[in-house]
Amino acid sequence: MSGDETPLDDGHREDLLTRVERKGAVVGSRVPETVTIGDTEVALRAFVRETTARDTVPPEQRDHVRAVLETLRGERAVRKDRLEHDRLTVAEATALADSIVGIDRAIAALTDLRPASPGTERRAERLAEDRSWVAFLRQLRE
Repeated sequence: MSGDETPLDDGHREDLLTRVERKGAVVGSRVPETVTIGDTEVALRAFVRETTARDTVPPEQRDHVRAVLETLRGERAVRKDRLEHDRLTVAEATALADSIVGIDRAIAALTDLRPASPGTERRAERLAEDRSWVAFLRQLRE
């Protein structure tokens, strides 16, 4: 039997379950390019990259980010259950554990975002105005 077809034994299953539950498992891991949830393929890395490009979540995106987080947590639970209970090969179980850690990485990135406060938004507007004034004053000096 090749390594891809080797049935998963209980010891290896426990090692993989321990890995996905370890707090530091996401360190050094990457958000998967895509994740299939149900029948839908989601461009997860692009969504996380776009959303985390800002330090805060704008009010119009909060509900969407919350819904994505809820969906990712549900998918993580489904995959962990499969890892715990399904009959898998070593390769399938390892890929499943990798996907769980990748989903955890996405969850961590999205959870770290702060809602934008009115004061933060106003400061950003003032900063933009100040930058335009500085640019204008530089043009006058030239």
